Amino acid sequence: MVKIEVVLVSGRTMDQGTSLEIGKVSQEYFKSVSVIELNQEDMKSLGLQDDDHVELSNEHGSVIVRSRASDSLDPGIAFIPYGPWANQVISSYTGGTGMPLYKNVKVTLKPAKDKQVPTLNELVAKLRS
Repeated sequence: MVKIEVVLVSGRTMDQGTSLEIGKVSQEYFKSVSVIELNQEDMKSLGLQDDDHVELSNEHGSVIVRSRASDSLDPGIAFIPYGPWANQVISSYTGGTGMPLYKNVKVTLKPAKDKQVPTLNELVAKLRS
């Protein structure tokens, strides 16, 4: 199984902000935040095309999201919008600031073409169990 380790950075996007106004349970929000952007080289090394499913995992958890190529990222760096999907691999440690560290998060990526991206309801149900 092909897999790579990358440094994950999370942040706000315009699409995320717009879709948030529509609602967190909307299809627009789902599409805007359940995605990871990767450098073309990293996409190629994983055998991924845009919208292929990829699994992110580390010691904090794992999640399946859609992949998207980006020309603005260096190899080994990945971007995911803030949201419930990103939170699956983010530590709850805040260092007393009240805000988790959403930058410089090491994750392992591997293709997950046979798995589905969980819905918001499925992520919430997972937290309840």
